[in-house]
Amino acid sequence: MFYAWNFWPILAAKHLKRASPKCRTMSSSEVAKIDGRGRLLIPQAFREVLNIKEGSNVLVFVNTEKKSLIVLPFAAAGDELYSLNIGLSDAPGSLMHVLEVLAKAGVDLVQSESLAADRGRMATYKAIVDLSKCKATPAQIRALLLKEKAATHASFERL
Repeated sequence: MFYAWNFWPILAAKHLKRASPKCRTMSSSEVAKIDGRGRLLIPQAFREVLNIKEGSNVLVFVNTEKKSLIVLPFAAAGDELYSLNIGLSDAPGSLMHVLEVLAKAGVDLVQSESLAADRGRMATYKAIVDLSKCKATPAQIRALLLKEKAATHASFERL
């Protein structure tokens, strides 16, 4: 499983390098409130540092052990983001086969995780993909995964 909190310092440093010198030295914490609908307002200074604008896509991760929440900007507004769910056999090389098919189709993987759902028999692969630069449609990619016998089933859902 992908745990974003292990990569947070790397991603934050990448975004901070693009920020103005004033923003790079700002405090890394600020009190924010949750409104009645459960929404969190990210402070303006943080949005500026991370280049988060209205319509930006973010991944939200929760660490239940540490009781912490991480918000990671990961895609620009206008990207064609999809949730991809794939079933595959739990055998050595199966996930590599799926990834090879996706790479040949030009699929841009934004975030992914895999799990042996039934050890030795069945696994699941879930990903957030960007198809904005991909020439194939979700239906064509799904058909290719099934034709190449890389997946037992595959589904796309527009985010």
